[in-house]
Amino acid sequence: MKYYEIPALSNIYLEDSYVLSIHEHRAVFVFELEAVLTEDNPNYETPRVGEFYSYARISLRFINVDSIEWIDRKFMAFTDASGELDYGNIDIFVGCGGGYELAGDWGRVLIKGRAIEVIVEY
Repeated sequence: MKYYEIPALSNIYLEDSYVLSIHEHRAVFVFELEAVLTEDNPNYETPRVGEFYSYARISLRFINVDSIEWIDRKFMAFTDASGELDYGNIDIFVGCGGGYELAGDWGRVLIKGRAIEVIVEY
């Protein structure tokens, strides 16, 4: 299963979204993202001058997680033109064995559990 087949993620383009932080809690795993919104996203706005995409800060939350297994943890930070830090993109997001495998410049993680929610911060 590809991420865009998941209803909560069907109108977000992760490959060009930026990971701002990652948080782990007891049964919750959270990516804070500067996310690319597709035109069918209800929060989509015309891109700002000089930008190709419409962005919004979102929390991508895996809730009721059974387990979190880090295969690789790098957290390589990048600085954009405005001086903001990010940890790259989510380059891989696939369903596997009752959960998901995600990977990017920040590392690779296996999350067991299927519940996902997306919260738009602004």
